[in-house]
Amino acid sequence: MSEVLRARLAPFRNRDFRNFFIAQTMSLVGTWSHDLARSWIIVDATGSSGALGNLNMCLAVPCLFLILQGGVLVDRADVRKLMQWTKSMMGGACLVLAAIAHFSHVQVWQLMVFAVVEGCIISFDSPAFQALTVRLVPRADFQQAIALNSTNFHTSRMLGPLVASWLMAFTGGTAAVFLFDGLTYFGVALVLMGVSLNSSTRVVTHGSRRKSMNEGFKYIATHESIRFRLIQLMLTLSCIYPMMSTIFRVYAQQKFSLDAKNFGSVFSFVAIGSMAGAMSFAVFKPREPIRVMYLGMPLVFGALLAMPMMPTLPLAVMCMSLTGFGLYLSFASLTVSMQLDVKEEFRGRLSSVVGLGFSAIGPLMSAPWGHLSDWIGPPNAILGAATLFGLGSAVLAYLNNRRLAGFT
Repeated sequence: MSEVLRARLAPFRNRDFRNFFIAQTMSLVGTWSHDLARSWIIVDATGSSGALGNLNMCLAVPCLFLILQGGVLVDRADVRKLMQWTKSMMGGACLVLAAIAHFSHVQVWQLMVFAVVEGCIISFDSPAFQALTVRLVPRADFQQAIALNSTNFHTSRMLGPLVASWLMAFTGGTAAVFLFDGLTYFGVALVLMGVSLNSSTRVVTHGSRRKSMNEGFKYIATHESIRFRLIQLMLTLSCIYPMMSTIFRVYAQQKFSLDAKNFGSVFSFVAIGSMAGAMSFAVFKPREPIRVMYLGMPLVFGALLAMPMMPTLPLAVMCMSLTGFGLYLSFASLTVSMQLDVKEEFRGRLSSVVGLGFSAIGPLMSAPWGHLSDWIGPPNAILGAATLFGLGSAVLAYLNNRRLAGFT
């Protein structure tokens, strides 16, 4: 057992990975506390899924146009210095928002403006982060480094709403949440000053940016297994991301009449499912990560179908947590298998396309799903998303199995 545990935690032998992991954990706690605080401002002010969806759309639109350029830059530049800039700019933006919240009242339109700024920065930060993770460790530890960072992400997703609810309850506002988030970004930038990357993984591409981007698209389009996984990833993000980030929050607040403190606590418990999925994936280290998807997808589908039927808050939270558990297994199986298969010289560009899904496609789809939810009601929107996700995933699995069997 001790040998197995040491193998699972192998990336922590690297000092730079350890330091970055700790700093990034604190930053992600800040990010999720920020996310909860601004969601509460909007839900409390409007009670509208569409308004939350519009916020996500403001975040997504810059990513839609810039993140692929970010991937090209990651393959051409010093990713460590690039992340120092992105983290510092995010920290500065959070401090400005904290000042507004402290000295006046944050308006919904101001949150939209800051979401646009955040989207511009994330367009370069997201592919840089994905590329940096595997450049901190030897190739043999790639899968575990990705899995551990995912555990970090979902642990923070659990702790962030709790931190937000405590800070809002203690200070009576959101300024302290935004201040905390800003300081954690500067903490990551400081740690990155002392990080050195694994030189064996550094590949710098040359030529024009347009040519580099076209080469990346061509590589993805002609690599059948990566292409299938990307399509499945985009379908999952289009259907399920809006539920997790938008519809669930309005549904729980409206049906169970949550106040600010309970709102944060509920969505901390929801994140436990994702954290459990991340820990399971890291501990068991599947030999073929893609196979885990066939456990994760049915769990997501079943939990989504069951949730609107739950009569009490604990049962609804249980369904949300099961959704998070299955969703993490699905995302991990898809992203880890792609990172293991991709050639190093295309890693940044693949990371930018994956980042496009998480930072642009998923948030962008929150707007139409949110407005649909306002029209037909959150329970019906959840059932509709489950149906579309289930049917689409079944068709993709059928087509992929035919491809593997040599029929197409």
